[in-house]
Amino acid sequence: MSLNDALTNSPPTLIDSQLGQNKPPRKWRVIAGFSLLLGVNQFLWLTFATIIISTKQHFGVSEFLANLLTLMFPIVFVMLAIHSGKVLDNVGYKKVVGYAAILMLIGTIIRWLGVNNYWVVLAGQLLIAIAQPYITNAINLVTTDWFDKSQLATVTGIIMGGMFLATALGAFAPAPLIELFGFSQMLLLNVGITAIAVLLFFLIVEEKPRQQAVTVSLVGIESLLKNKRLWLISLSVFIAMGYFNGLSNWIAPILAPRGITETTAGTITAMLIFGGILGALIIPLLSDYFQKRRLFLILATVVGATATYPLLYSTSGSTTLIISFFLGFFLLAGYPLLIAAAEDTVHPSQAAKAVAMLMMMGNLGGVIMVLLMQGVKASTSSWLPTGWVLIIAVIIAGFLVLKIEDKPVIKVPPMV
Repeated sequence: MSLNDALTNSPPTLIDSQLGQNKPPRKWRVIAGFSLLLGVNQFLWLTFATIIISTKQHFGVSEFLANLLTLMFPIVFVMLAIHSGKVLDNVGYKKVVGYAAILMLIGTIIRWLGVNNYWVVLAGQLLIAIAQPYITNAINLVTTDWFDKSQLATVTGIIMGGMFLATALGAFAPAPLIELFGFSQMLLLNVGITAIAVLLFFLIVEEKPRQQAVTVSLVGIESLLKNKRLWLISLSVFIAMGYFNGLSNWIAPILAPRGITETTAGTITAMLIFGGILGALIIPLLSDYFQKRRLFLILATVVGATATYPLLYSTSGSTTLIISFFLGFFLLAGYPLLIAAAEDTVHPSQAAKAVAMLMMMGNLGGVIMVLLMQGVKASTSSWLPTGWVLIIAVIIAGFLVLKIEDKPVIKVPPMV
């Protein structure tokens, strides 16, 4: 079988009305195969995020170059977000995600082969970063292809939970793996995990026959850009993702003066994300039950502003892990709430574009926050003041969510 044949979706052998007993396991296999590939991509993204110090020493490079191995992902995502969405809509997710999966596998192999050369590893990391938007932006296409509207929130929640879990593993695993096996074997293990995910994707993920694409109205897009509530939500996502990226990228050097090792810093980040997994399952349910978005978003920012200081400056031992879990439970749970608020804001025909706008703003925020914290460190010659950048950012987010009213009036986009 040729590569193109493997990437090309074959139509189902049974029509929809005849799927019956075969449909449930079939569609869940698709979700499992896609989620595994998506999770591995998240895992690879954070390979070097919590081991900045070890990466500097291994390659003999500056903090900025060490961090660039992680920072390039949101930069590339912002650059390719629109193109990846257009290609996915026009070509279909099986073929596009398939090519991205192969690119990701090639990137992991290049990283392993060039383990002692920073620039070779950077090139491999770049290929993985290029693959990311073409995989991540397929989430909506995969879920709507196999599930009806009554199940979309549940399925999307499961996929996001898997992403958070993979992110936690990506933050936690590298440091202990390096201590046990060294840099080369750690990167070789990444190759093996990626190869398994890519193989399973081709074996079990399929796409239904595509319908003719609907032309996007430029007037509809303009209406999104004029939506004040959507901009408030987007700016909140900008700060939220900036906070997470800044904290996960620089937590090791911030905590180092207190004698906290990179391994422990990775564990703290993992606890933050594990808390986010649980919070993302519970808090959105409470938000839906009480029909309140703003209340829980305010709670998230209050906890974020009050818990960040003791996490970075005053606690130690198990207390730090507990605070990290508590912080993740409330703060990271705000992300699905903001997505839900965006979908509440616009007409259903614009929901996908609104969420895409949020993802782009979030990745942009991630880049700017990391660079801002790097700039503060450079100007003060210390990582200690950078934690205050995160605290101030969360306070600003609190003022933004105060202006996000519940139950907005949803306007139908103009017809063209």
